[in-house]
Amino acid sequence: MKGIPHAKGTPPIQLVASRNVALLAICVALVSFGLRIYDLDTQGLECDEFYTLPAATGHQYVYLHDDSLSPRPVVPVTTDGYRLLLKPEAGVGLTAIPPVLRRNVHLPMYFFLMHYWLRVAGNSAWAVRFPSALFGALAAGAIFLLAEYLFSTFVALASASFMALAPDQIYFSQQARMYSLLVLLAISSTYVIALSKKHSDKRWPYAGYAVLSIAGLYTHYEYFFFFTAQLAYIWIGSRLGRENKKSWALTHALVFAAFAPWLLITVAQKETSPEIVAWVHGSLGGNLILTEVVTKVTRLISVPELPLGWISVVAAFVLLVAGSLSLRTDRPRLFQLWTWIVFPVAGILLMDQMLGTRAIGITRYWLIISPALYLLIGKGMEKIPNRPVRIGLLAIFIGFLFAGSLLTARGQLRAKPDQHQALAQFVETRITDPQQQLVLTDGLNALPLVLAYYGTRDMPVLRYKWIVDELATRTFVDVTGGRREVWLLTSGPTQAAKLLEDNGYRLQEKPITFGHIAVARYLRLSAPNRL
Repeated sequence: MKGIPHAKGTPPIQLVASRNVALLAICVALVSFGLRIYDLDTQGLECDEFYTLPAATGHQYVYLHDDSLSPRPVVPVTTDGYRLLLKPEAGVGLTAIPPVLRRNVHLPMYFFLMHYWLRVAGNSAWAVRFPSALFGALAAGAIFLLAEYLFSTFVALASASFMALAPDQIYFSQQARMYSLLVLLAISSTYVIALSKKHSDKRWPYAGYAVLSIAGLYTHYEYFFFFTAQLAYIWIGSRLGRENKKSWALTHALVFAAFAPWLLITVAQKETSPEIVAWVHGSLGGNLILTEVVTKVTRLISVPELPLGWISVVAAFVLLVAGSLSLRTDRPRLFQLWTWIVFPVAGILLMDQMLGTRAIGITRYWLIISPALYLLIGKGMEKIPNRPVRIGLLAIFIGFLFAGSLLTARGQLRAKPDQHQALAQFVETRITDPQQQLVLTDGLNALPLVLAYYGTRDMPVLRYKWIVDELATRTFVDVTGGRREVWLLTSGPTQAAKLLEDNGYRLQEKPITFGHIAVARYLRLSAPNRL
């Protein structure tokens, strides 16, 4: 950072400024942290968060028809069995995590961290979300440091305000997943790149960048596309690579070598990814892509849901354009920020084309581009010549964002869609005789985990895919124990209802929905066929 005076006797003005910048960054991080832990556990865990628990504890929970990655794991058939998958177990270490992720198309870094955290903090909703809240708060402090180093203290305040207060930042910092960590690593590695220009003769910038990049690549696949944007900036958009060829070449070679072992697992994941991501399959069209780009960027940079929220939308987009135009004379910086935005989005589209999915519509995959958007908006705000107007506009944005952040934390704005706690409580009140009743789930692998986490009693729980595979060697009556009543839980189109009807069961009343989960009661009206 800017700091030491250049000549003897010069007052240490820059050093004082550097300390003030550090203090401001800490204050931003603390405010951001307070907002993220506010009502941290008010809303129940989402399905993605339930995947975090068994993955971090090294327990297999995904069931696939394809058993080429197996031996097929033993599948629990009761909530007590699933409850064991949610808790750390003595003797289960980090080596148990990769085999779990091998079947679930995820990278291990976040789950390695959560493995140790869960052992210390337990698996309450507040505990499992705390690391994400911390990562999100640190990201706000990190973007302050980055923006102050690249531009000015005002740009730092503006961009950090967005990072600290934007509703989507709050949302994903209150989710037990890896996305706030991903943003923190992206900002931190970019900051190290900026520092490397000043300290090109030192080893620590390259070592730090390598560590951060490896951590990012092992956190989420989306980081790979961000990493390619950094490669383009270092070797094409700036003089860094040309001026320090050996250092950067060795650094990138180290990063690629460190990530290479996971590529073998990625090949194996490709075999199961169609079944895992089937819920997001769909075709892409130009209109859909344009709609998603505008919608997702709007959500990241403004709060359109609030009264007069359209003002924040219009102002944010105007500032985004103004910030880009203000950097037209600083083409390396403009190149860096826009590749930060374009490469990850293009990466999502590329993966969608390869897998036949529509992940472009999933907000969490867009989070990695948000720091670049905030830096450009801050730069655009800085170019307003009238200082009171500039400060007033920032204050208005902070007002919108602060209101949005509180409402998001409370679940009143961009609320979490799942109603898992209510679902589990409802099902548990209906299963009064486990000898004659069972629960059948189809769709999300999280459904049995939901019942185990929020339930208090033991109930029989079977998965549709597992039953179908078991029917190759056993009868339906043997698999289900000939129970008279089945409560079917589904999260999308299913063939489970037909299976029940083919075996003498009939729907008794209109299904009840809890978020995107439908709960239906089936009763056997004819004698079971034991052949």
